[in-house]
Amino acid sequence: MDLVAGLGQTGQSVMRYLQASGEPMLAFDTRPDFDISQLQEDYPKVLFATGELPKAWHKWITRVVLSPGICKRDAWVLALQERGVEVVGDIELFARAVSQPVVAITGSNGKSTVTTLVGDFLSAAGYRVGVGGNIGRPALDVLLDDCECDVYVLELSSFQLETTYSLHSTASTVLNISEDHMDRYAGLDDYIQAKTIVYSDTELAVVPKGYESQLWLTKQLKKVYFGLEMPQADNEYGVLTHDQQAWLGRGNQAWLNLNEIALNAPHHQLNALAAMALCEPFDLPVGVFQQVLANFRGLAHRTQLVVEHAGVEWIDDSKGTNVGASLSALQSLGQQVLPEGRIILLAGGVGKGADFSDLKPAIQTYARALVLFGRDANIMHQTLSDSTDCYLVENLQQAVRQAQKLAKPGDIVLLSPACASFDQFKNYQDRGEQFSLEVKKALGL
Repeated sequence: MDLVAGLGQTGQSVMRYLQASGEPMLAFDTRPDFDISQLQEDYPKVLFATGELPKAWHKWITRVVLSPGICKRDAWVLALQERGVEVVGDIELFARAVSQPVVAITGSNGKSTVTTLVGDFLSAAGYRVGVGGNIGRPALDVLLDDCECDVYVLELSSFQLETTYSLHSTASTVLNISEDHMDRYAGLDDYIQAKTIVYSDTELAVVPKGYESQLWLTKQLKKVYFGLEMPQADNEYGVLTHDQQAWLGRGNQAWLNLNEIALNAPHHQLNALAAMALCEPFDLPVGVFQQVLANFRGLAHRTQLVVEHAGVEWIDDSKGTNVGASLSALQSLGQQVLPEGRIILLAGGVGKGADFSDLKPAIQTYARALVLFGRDANIMHQTLSDSTDCYLVENLQQAVRQAQKLAKPGDIVLLSPACASFDQFKNYQDRGEQFSLEVKKALGL
């Protein structure tokens, strides 16, 4: 019998999928105070438990479907594995059920944007596309849709990949690597190993230039590369000079003039190049890329302009939940704001064991001040306070008010926390929405 372990969004998606396929199941959540009353009403034939797994259940369990938030190295999971119980995740169930092409996307940063762009490119070319995974809609919910998809595009976290063993993809990528979830992994190599599972069975590996040695790629894989440099070979996507202007393209082919793309900061260029490379097996016309990128305005809470007021831009990058994401935002926006202005960076939250020192050079180069709040603000302060003027506050409201005092015309106030949000907020979306409200309140808008 299946044990569905972890009853958040993904676990509930697994329950819907197993119920639709007629599979019997048990359901368990490690949180003792998790409210299961609605689930018990929705699934009257399922036994539920919270806190600790009942010992009496062990003899019934033949497979564990583990939610990403539960580590497969937890003692109770290992004990079941030692008894020969299979441990899988929702993406493994998805992989066993689909025969259509799959594009699989992971990385420390940019996953949601690239996943969205690939879905938009394929849709604009006439494909029926299912987009899901870590991006919002669980993959199994997409599979349960009545719509018959031609191709699936999945955003995958390292947690999901840990329990995925048989996913075959038409194209896949690890967009980048930076420290994240170091409270769960033994070190960076352990984290990278989880990410590179996405390349295990793929027809085309899309590889970020400069990361080849980190990603342990086999010679047998068919590869294409992407980066901001001029392409040196036909299998490279990059930035070319054509007619004295900068273009995105492949090999020596200039495809998209940067002046005709709605978002053309360096990190946006990288996202676009990765998405185009992932679509190579589908042989899309260049006009599709031009059409989508001319109108794509980015995702909510990812370097999203909240308001420009009195010469100051207030930008929501609440989705910057790790050091790499915030570093990308600092560098990209910093290049735009200099020399007229500087960045006031609002950061802090749950650091997940990250090393914040990687932010120092960018802060020294681009920041006027650093305003820190949340659980690990003191840890960030110890690491970064010698980089620029640094202020410690209790919460986001105080951070906005402090930034308002510091900002000058030409500056950017950037919320890019480099931390998870669950110390003071429901999630990063809630944090971004609260930021927008506090900004408008402070500015009297």
